[in-house]
Amino acid sequence: MNSEKKVNLILIRLFNITLLLLLSFQSHAETVSHKIPHSNIIAEANYFDGDPKKPAVLIIHGFLTTNKFHTVVAMSKALESEGYTTLAPTLTLGINRRKSSIKCNSIHTHTLESDVEEIESWVNWLVSKGHKNIVLIGHSSGSQELIEYLNTKPSKYISKTIFTSLFYFNGKELGTLEHEIVYAKGLIQKNQNQPHKYNFLFCRNNYSATPQSFLSYMKLDRQYILDSLKNLKIPSYTIMGSADKRYQSVGLNWLDELKATGTHLIEVKGANHFFSSEHEFDLQDLIVQISQNNSINTGDAP
Repeated sequence: MNSEKKVNLILIRLFNITLLLLLSFQSHAETVSHKIPHSNIIAEANYFDGDPKKPAVLIIHGFLTTNKFHTVVAMSKALESEGYTTLAPTLTLGINRRKSSIKCNSIHTHTLESDVEEIESWVNWLVSKGHKNIVLIGHSSGSQELIEYLNTKPSKYISKTIFTSLFYFNGKELGTLEHEIVYAKGLIQKNQNQPHKYNFLFCRNNYSATPQSFLSYMKLDRQYILDSLKNLKIPSYTIMGSADKRYQSVGLNWLDELKATGTHLIEVKGANHFFSSEHEFDLQDLIVQISQNNSINTGDAP
């Protein structure tokens, strides 16, 4: 995207946001609370009630962060400025009304399955509000968790999904140690669920988790993500930054493997894992176009 186009886009977004603020008596952002079924956990989300004729968009944040993470906030604001209903929950990770990111050395008891149950619950919440056309967007590990949701608990009201910075959890190239997986499985066999320190993504030998928690995420290895992506029953779009540092571990052939699944792959030149700086607007522009059902060129985005 050239500089002139970016300036024009910023001005248009600012105008739209101002207009929406002036019309806030009709539609406004709010924090909503929701009890997760079969638990005592209360989850919270940022909800913007937009144009009912447009799809509602559910946005899931990345690993151990919250709905306040800047990439998630930027996507939400871009969609809201175009009048879309947005729902951006914070996955509780077992913490009532969680508001802050969790450190690696916290005690992690949450599981992939509990995360997916929360996503399902929020989808059902949107449906209960009358939204029958829902677009899913995930950032980083949020993308992986949406894939697992679509694998196991899909809703007929999901029309499409957008994955951003999509990788996987389990792989020796990511720092996963096979002997730690074997150790965790041994604890499960012995009916022992005490926390232990593992290597998990950027948590190097300090991810304190129960074996049940740790092993649940190990399901999402490279091949599992690729196979799941290939088997999706709804249209999917995968937006990747060419300067994402995770390519140093997984290799640029990851993009070829993603494209081979049939997902609509879009590479944003120069963007990092978080689409920071000027690439924030490239990402915003793309997700708005996709949500509008506009045809876009897959491949490289300038």
